[in-house]
Amino acid sequence: MDKSLVRKLREAPRANKSKKERERLYQLKEWYTIRALLGNTWAFFYILLGARERGKSYSVMKYCLTQWKLYKKPFTWMKLNEASTKKMLANDAIQFVDPDLVRNFNLKLKSKANIVYDNNEKMCTMLALSTAHNDKGVALFDNENDLGFNIVIDEFQLEKSQRRTFDISYNLVVQLENLVRSRKEKVRIFFIGNTTEEASDILSMFNFIPQEFGVYKLKSKRCVIDYMPNSKAYTERRKGTVGDILAGNTSNFTNSIETDTSHVHKGRLTNPQYIIKFSKDTTDWFTVWSGSVIAKYNKEKKRGIAMRRYIDEEFFPEIRDQVFEQYDARSFKYANLLTQKQFGYQLSLIKRQ
Repeated sequence: MDKSLVRKLREAPRANKSKKERERLYQLKEWYTIRALLGNTWAFFYILLGARERGKSYSVMKYCLTQWKLYKKPFTWMKLNEASTKKMLANDAIQFVDPDLVRNFNLKLKSKANIVYDNNEKMCTMLALSTAHNDKGVALFDNENDLGFNIVIDEFQLEKSQRRTFDISYNLVVQLENLVRSRKEKVRIFFIGNTTEEASDILSMFNFIPQEFGVYKLKSKRCVIDYMPNSKAYTERRKGTVGDILAGNTSNFTNSIETDTSHVHKGRLTNPQYIIKFSKDTTDWFTVWSGSVIAKYNKEKKRGIAMRRYIDEEFFPEIRDQVFEQYDARSFKYANLLTQKQFGYQLSLIKRQ
């Protein structure tokens, strides 16, 4: 028998034991830590998906404060809307940093406008995704910053009860461009999200829909995603709490995403019929194939249906409304789950007239 194969067989039980031991230790962990995730130094983007009160925001805040105290490296903290940022900044940012972190890091916080100061030194800039266009002309980028950038987008997902008032994905790109410009080194961008029944708009930008727990490394996107299962210690702590009693079965607490895959087409695509266009950009085009199966546009040569005015295509409101009616009646099927999410997202951005 080959010696390398013998060696592998001998080491197999040890490896299995190690994996079981890691699982046992994970189940004992009540709070989340980002230490292992930071080992992926090749990444720009770190996406943390987990249930409420796992310690995601706390762990990232602790990392940012450590960088601040050791290297005087300021950081940026973003929320979805301006109301959330104002709440965090109120009363000298008393609700921004957990009290124990304030004590442990000996912070003396003050806030002025959208800046948080520690001992009269600029520590953090607070921004909202909803105001990205207002911030576009503001000098947020520091070209003499050699320390790098720590940027946090906290709770970036819309809850089911929240109304969509802007394009989250587009505003994110604008706001990040305002901050880092063309920098490709020393950039760490953290996304912190509670899981919801549907994957978020921002996750679609990375062509990722979470369906199973695990750490996903998307090298081409310089992104690592930690979709974390609840540990036994966390579940035990949450048992019997108000949230557990009243809404314990929702994904924000169970940490499982229920994704409807019943309309994902499992066969081959045949005979393209027409192209649905949401903008002039071909990345926002979808081809409808025989059987009303929708796939991402791939240079098919067919007639177009404009979903908006002024995109270099004849616009007919009644045809646009027929697309809405077919979607509402669940008449479409989709080439894959990602296409289903992206098509629905584009429709959600349009206001019917």
